[in-house]
Amino acid sequence: RWHAVCAGATAKKEAWQWRWAGYTHGKATPHTLLVGGGALVTSLATSLSNTLYCGLADSTIQVWSTVTNTHLQTLEGHTREVNALVIGKDGTVYSASEDSTVRIWSGEDGSHLGTVGGHTYGVTCLAVGLDDTVYTGSNDTTIRVWASWRDGSRHLRTLEGHTDIVWSLALGTSGNVYSGSADTTVRVWSAVDGSHIGTLEGHTDEVNVVVVAADGTVYSGSDDATLRIWSGGDGSAIRTLQMEEAVWTIAIGAGNTVIIGEGEGRVSAWNGGAAPARTLYMSTEDVHMLAIGQDGRLFVASDHDLQVSCL
Repeated sequence: RWHAVCAGATAKKEAWQWRWAGYTHGKATPHTLLVGGGALVTSLATSLSNTLYCGLADSTIQVWSTVTNTHLQTLEGHTREVNALVIGKDGTVYSASEDSTVRIWSGEDGSHLGTVGGHTYGVTCLAVGLDDTVYTGSNDTTIRVWASWRDGSRHLRTLEGHTDIVWSLALGTSGNVYSGSADTTVRVWSAVDGSHIGTLEGHTDEVNVVVVAADGTVYSGSDDATLRIWSGGDGSAIRTLQMEEAVWTIAIGAGNTVIIGEGEGRVSAWNGGAAPARTLYMSTEDVHMLAIGQDGRLFVASDHDLQVSCL
């Protein structure tokens, strides 16, 4: 199972509309393919500098220019597949791997800045706060919290409560941390002291992804083929969207448009109204990774994919 955190900046509305103007019967056609060098693509992230980072199953991270569509460099250091990528506010790159570590890289020259390790199994997901605090989720069912790499990446605390793999982490706008798990729940934690605030319940199968929009609204996607929407204030359930297949990944675009990667190769978009989500694109495999570029392009990678499609 590959999961990706969409860390790209929210696209400008005009760029979004221009890039996705070429629908044929409501579906987009990819116009650019970035090849992953023969290794499976396992994670994606975009930066404000028009750079696409591709984590691969061969333990490397490929860096691409989204302007020229050229390969810039390869980051090496992990020993197993790269499960997740996040770009910090200053462009610093964070990579989580099945080798149980998080490696930190300069967004300027790709140099290695530090390594965080402590989980007993692979690191499946991560999130980075505005103060560079790092949150890591793992197959070991725990969430670990680490100080900024500038402060030595000290281990601050461990959050325990999930009973199965932690698949996704997201930071709320009100100082909360959200974790989605294979135990079917989304747990809410205080970013201040790590205390458990509450549990969002309703999914009936594994929670693959949790994302928080700029307005604080929380979105969770699950193997139960639903997208659930929650208040970022009191955690109350707002709405449940029934999707066609399992929801693997979510990205938030311009105007809070919700882009959903589903099983069976479907990429859908929902604008928040009464109408159901519409299909944008069909791949041949489950869509596990989405990332939105600075110019509004949507990058898509599927399970068992050797390339990245650009819409």
